[in-house]
Amino acid sequence: MKLFDKTFDGIEKAMDVRFKRHAVLSSNVANVETPNYRAREFDFAGEVAKALGRGDELLRTSSKHMDISSSEGAHIILDNSGAMKADGNNVDLDLTMGRLSTNASALESAANYLTLKLRMLKAAAKAGGSGGE
Repeated sequence: MKLFDKTFDGIEKAMDVRFKRHAVLSSNVANVETPNYRAREFDFAGEVAKALGRGDELLRTSSKHMDISSSEGAHIILDNSGAMKADGNNVDLDLTMGRLSTNASALESAANYLTLKLRMLKAAAKAGGSGGE
């Protein structure tokens, strides 16, 4: 009998992806006044697909190709949504703070769902322990 169902794994992966995105967005906020800093964004869709095992598989057709099949690095891309300022920095603080807030809300929702699942498991364990006597 498997103790944890697939949702526990899914919640863990979702939270991991949200933590990674939070780090990227926080870096943008920290560098809002750094000259020539280019805003970055987390390739969220790509990471979710990879976490769920639905990512595009790369085929190594030559021994000279680099093997990245086990790469754990996050996919960080340049974000060109903000206007370029005179100093070469394109971080839009308002947009980035909004993204941070949305990401934090999603992370909190995943944590709440995990808490609910653990409470259900605890209740099932208690009911199963006292039901046979």
